[in-house]
Amino acid sequence: MSSTEKNSTAILPTRSLLFLSDVHLGAYSAEKNEVLENDLIRLIDYCAEHELAIVILGDFFDFWMEYPGNRVPPLGQKVLQRFHDFHKQTNSHTLFVTGNHDNWTNGYLRSLGFDVEHEYRIIEESTVSIMVLHGDGLKDPQMRLPRPAMHRFLRNSYFTTLYRKMLPPRFGWMGMRLFSRSSRKSGNRKKNSDRHAILDAWARNRVLTDDRIQAIVYGHHHQSLLWKQNGLTCMNCGCFGTDYTLGLYANKAFELVTWDVDSKTLATSGINADT
Repeated sequence: MSSTEKNSTAILPTRSLLFLSDVHLGAYSAEKNEVLENDLIRLIDYCAEHELAIVILGDFFDFWMEYPGNRVPPLGQKVLQRFHDFHKQTNSHTLFVTGNHDNWTNGYLRSLGFDVEHEYRIIEESTVSIMVLHGDGLKDPQMRLPRPAMHRFLRNSYFTTLYRKMLPPRFGWMGMRLFSRSSRKSGNRKKNSDRHAILDAWARNRVLTDDRIQAIVYGHHHQSLLWKQNGLTCMNCGCFGTDYTLGLYANKAFELVTWDVDSKTLATSGINADT
């Protein structure tokens, strides 16, 4: 994407948050994954330079199963190392809210400095409280966003323990990859569209009725969305893996942006808020 077609987004020297969702490293060809990693490293460099805190909202990987002894899939090692250095450089911990493709953690991500969350987190800023989540569902029934039965099964600790015992890492990762690939191909478009609408409606209703929060930022369905009403905000960051879209909170405002690989800057996405 050429930077001449967009307006650059200025970042003021105050605490700003960049929301990143649905990278799906491992879902593409080796060449595409290599490009994604390199572009992510440049994005992290940008965040370090401009004092941006990064929030990952799930499905950073297309498949991810950690085994004891820090045995992890051979995915994204360069970008994970850059995150590790970023955490040391900035004395910070990147919040990593896991998604339905990468919630099988066992301590490795935390050892790199990530703050791992499997449900949702409320980020308290000076003027706004932001709920962040992936969007595939929540365990707490009071949240009224139930996970599909298959997602509940895959997140079950008994399943993950048995899976690791039955399959050594090489075959376990192969199974995860095949399952992730088949689930994308077999998805019913109308059913998925209905689920997207349900998730967006849930976010609007939650932010309108939950006094604890003024904004909800999420991912999961890969469709960028920005909704604002009476000082309240719902934002879906879209799919970074295909569109390089992100969510930004800076200068006390929410905005959808894209990572411009040519100029190595954030640029306005051109998506206006739905009010």
